[in-house]
Parts: sequence; structure tokens; C-alpha cells
Amino acid sequence: MQMQSRNMVQPVFLLYSSKEKSIQQIKNFSLPNQKGDTLWAHINSTNKNHLINFVELLNLHPLAVNAITSFSQSPRIDMYKNHMYVSTFAIKEDYSNVRISILLGENYVITHEEKNDIEIFSSLIEDFKDHPNHMSSPGHILYHMLDQVSKYYLEAVDNISKEIQTLEKNVFKFPFANEIGHKVYNWKGKIHMLRQVVEAQESVIRDIANLDLSIINEESGIYLKTLENNFQRVVNAFDTFIDTLNGVFDLQMSLKADHTNAIMKTLTLVSVIFIPMTFIAGMYGMNFEHMPELAWQFGYVYALILMFGLGLSIALYFRNKGWWGNKSKPNYKEK
Repeated sequence: MQMQSRNMVQPVFLLYSSKEKSIQQIKNFSLPNQKGDTLWAHINSTNKNHLINFVELLNLHPLAVNAITSFSQSPRIDMYKNHMYVSTFAIKEDYSNVRISILLGENYVITHEEKNDIEIFSSLIEDFKDHPNHMSSPGHILYHMLDQVSKYYLEAVDNISKEIQTLEKNVFKFPFANEIGHKVYNWKGKIHMLRQVVEAQESVIRDIANLDLSIINEESGIYLKTLENNFQRVVNAFDTFIDTLNGVFDLQMSLKADHTNAIMKTLTLVSVIFIPMTFIAGMYGMNFEHMPELAWQFGYVYALILMFGLGLSIALYFRNKGWWGNKSKPNYKEK
């Protein structure tokens, strides 16, 4: 994700002229005088005092004032008589979230960003200057903001997919690495939190698109409905990632279990080989007086040959059965 920090400390004011079909950057907060004109004011957390001064000029509900000057704990939408509050969350390069408060009126949009370290708004400024019609109404401005947010989430999905694919490959390269299990656990927690946010944003967009408001005209409402599909794709991708991570964890546990079984199998086969040898050694180690083999000149050699012969015969039997050694294995390579 190309999310670089930017230096946009001062408030930004863009004014769309419906008559000239152009964008003008102004220095001070001032509501449009002409019908059809739209103002976008963007403020970050370092300029909260400016924001408080601006909202005092507007006839806002006290709850709306409190909402735009702070940040919600989750994406949501609040409706008032002549204005609307929207809370959304943008995603950063490290997959953490940045909260954004948006206030929409009849001819203005005010955005309040929690942190000054995401590229979304600088990209929007360039987009609005290149395409003035994208600021033709508050609904259009809201659409393009949420569209930028959804694009960053889709990029995050691609990057997380690559990370999970790397984990899958590492399971076979390093099946006993505990770090893989730790990463799976961390990714599951992170994706679960992101999914909750995206699912809430999908619900917010669905509600906005279905509202019958003068702020959200019919044309911008159609655009907003398309965003719902983008966020639905992200939610589905996160669900798939969680299932895949569960599979990666189960696969590693299975590989570890197979390795443990192989060790136990080897120890068991070695024990079976030595059982008859131990039996023979124990039998001839008994202190009975009448044991003819004990006085035999070749008794010692006979006992050794018998013990090692039995052990070797059992080992060859195991190998012939494919229980031990490298007996020819089926070739599973594609032809």
C-alpha cells in the first residue's frame, strides 16, 4: 500500500463552483453563497481549535458538534434535521485503523482526521482538483472519500494474502518452528478486529444508500450502493483468511504429530529387534547346572550368530514390508 506520511498541518478548504465547474482553494472557512456550490473543509487533530470555531458558525445539533469534534469507537451514522454525521475507519500500512469523522450539510462537508499520517486526503485533494465534478454535491464528496477508504482496504487484502501464502510455504520448510504458530495467532486476532470494522462500515454504507435525503441525491446514492460490494468483498476475504490460518495451524500440528509418530515408530522397531536377542541372552544367562551349550566349544559364537541373525532377519522383514528404511515409494509427481 502506498500510504506515505504527508505534511498537511493547516486546514484545507476547497470550494466547488457549479457555475464555472471548477475548484478553488480558499484560505478561510466560509459557506457557499451560490446555490449548487459545495465546500469541503478538512481538519486534522492538530487543528481541533479551528474545527470548534467552524462548527460554531453552523446551526448544528449539540450531539453533532460533539461527534464531529471527537471520534467514534466504531463506524456509524447519525441523522439530524439538516445535516448528517458519518464515522469511518481508514486502514494504514501496518494494518492499524485511523478514525475519520465526517459532517455533511446541504452545501458543505467537514472531515476531521484522527492522525495526520495517511495519504487518503492528499489523494482526494489532487483528485478533486483534476476532476471538479467529483465535488458537485456533498453526496459525491462522501462517495469519493469512502471509495478511497475501500481501495486501501482492498490493497490491504492483497498484502495480507501474500503474508498468509508465505506462512503456508514456511510450514513445509520449517514445520517445527514455533514462530509460525505465533504468527498465525497474531494474524487471526488482527484480521478479526479488521473484519469487525469493515462489516460495520458496510452496514453504514448500506444505510446511507437507502436514505432519502436531499444531502444524498439520487445520482450519488447509486454510486454509494456500489461501495457496498467493495466492503463485502473485504469481509469475505477476511473470512477466507481466518479459515486459511486455521488450516495452516492444523497443518503444522499434523506435521509435528507425523514427526513424533515417526520417532515412536523407529524406537518401537528397534525394541522389537532387540526383544529376541534379549530373550536368548537371558536364557543362556540362567545359572542351571545342566546346560549343554555352556560347555560347548562354539557356544559363544553360536549364541552371537543366533542373536544377530534373528535381529537382522527381523530388520529385513520390516524393510520388506516398508515399515523401516527407504523402500521404493510411489511417485506422486505429475506426469
